[in-house]
Amino acid sequence: MGIIVRQSISNTIISYIGISLGFVLTILLYPHILAPEEYGLTRVLISAAYISSQFAHFGLHNVVIRYFPFFKNADPHHHGFLFWMVSIPIIGFVLFVAVYLLAGDVIINFYSDRSPLFVEYYLWVIPLTLFILYYEILNNYLRSLRDSTTGSIANEVIQRILAIGLLGLYFYDWISLSQFITLFVFSYISQPLIIGTQIWRKKEFKLIPNLSIIRASLVKGIARYSIYSMLGGFTTVIVWNVDVMMLGSMAGLDQTAVYAIAFYVASIITIPQRSIEKIAGPMLADFIKKKEWNEVASIYKKTSLNQLIPGLFIFGLIWLNLDLLFMLMPDFYAAGKWVVFIVGMGKLVEMVSGANGHILLNSKYYRISFYTNVILVTVTIILNYLLIPVYGIEGAALATALALFSHNAVKWFFLLIRKNLQPFSLSTLFVLALGAISIYICYTVINFDSLLILIPVRSLLFALLFAVPIVYLNISPDLNNLLQNLRKKWIP
Repeated sequence: MGIIVRQSISNTIISYIGISLGFVLTILLYPHILAPEEYGLTRVLISAAYISSQFAHFGLHNVVIRYFPFFKNADPHHHGFLFWMVSIPIIGFVLFVAVYLLAGDVIINFYSDRSPLFVEYYLWVIPLTLFILYYEILNNYLRSLRDSTTGSIANEVIQRILAIGLLGLYFYDWISLSQFITLFVFSYISQPLIIGTQIWRKKEFKLIPNLSIIRASLVKGIARYSIYSMLGGFTTVIVWNVDVMMLGSMAGLDQTAVYAIAFYVASIITIPQRSIEKIAGPMLADFIKKKEWNEVASIYKKTSLNQLIPGLFIFGLIWLNLDLLFMLMPDFYAAGKWVVFIVGMGKLVEMVSGANGHILLNSKYYRISFYTNVILVTVTIILNYLLIPVYGIEGAALATALALFSHNAVKWFFLLIRKNLQPFSLSTLFVLALGAISIYICYTVINFDSLLILIPVRSLLFALLFAVPIVYLNISPDLNNLLQNLRKKWIP
């Protein structure tokens, strides 16, 4: 786990640069430059493209992680592995385009009443899907080459800088809304181009196929895995995006905008998780391939604890300072306060569950991800359908939180029964209790009329109550080692 923490430092730094840009973009620019329905349109386009890309790539983005260890040492050119990974999704993309165009009338009828603006631009989902599709494929290939930072830079930094630039052009009326949407969609082509360039620089962009490696058993195994991976990934992405899609059709693009911003704020807590699991995923694939289950168990427990501690700390700071955050936006967006809380709870459940999804996807139990996701996506759609008309955006948030809890509970139970693996310990309970008590004290006891006094006092007290005991008691040796290394580096 130490190597995971060390290698995740650069990803964490990049992620927080991305979050800083995201803060400027999502909190300071989007709400003030775009009308709510215009911002809601961009969110629906992106959600639709992510869902579509899961179908188009046939699950090959996970095949890259799972099967690359079998190819990488077998041949200097990896037996043309990359050729197949970039060629086969073309078929899936063509099929997606055909289905999407045939379903045009259905899409128009579904959105015409509440979100007519989306009807004007729904065809832009097609190129956006293509760009996201190849970003995911190439980024996972690059991650398998032990480069997890370039993808983070492309997705979390470069993409947001481009969006900020486009908003500036729109703000000064140098481009129309139609031109903004066009450029916004095509800005996503930067991601696969950056990843592809980095693969080429590493001299790993090898597109000559080696047909001699093709065996019926290998093709059958990859095909079976890719199908289950595609269906499992498809259902997972539906769960994380169906709320936006259904809000757009049932509540309107303006409510979708409020929900999207609140969801973004809550998702900030998952930055440590994304940074850690970018490294943990390929390592788990190697350990599972070698049947080193003790190492898998160790990573499972440590990802849980090392994701929970910073995640809960960030959640506490967000919740204690949320009123000031909403003061930076038009009053219309303050309606998302409880969305932040509900989604934040769901995200903490996901983080404390550790790398359970990576373990399942890279083991012989990968089919379980599909079976559980089929049930999960059905429940999620039903919950959104029932809760959105009654509770609006809070109903969508509750559906998301319940989906996260159910999904991770099933995976936890399966790994516990089949492999006697589980991520929790007494340290987990201690961190949860300490976090809850610290947030409660700071939120209910500390009150000042001035936010300029309230916020720093609450934040400082929360840090003292929560972070200091965890560091002092050495609850997470990995995080303590990380802090010591940073202190040695920054303080002579």
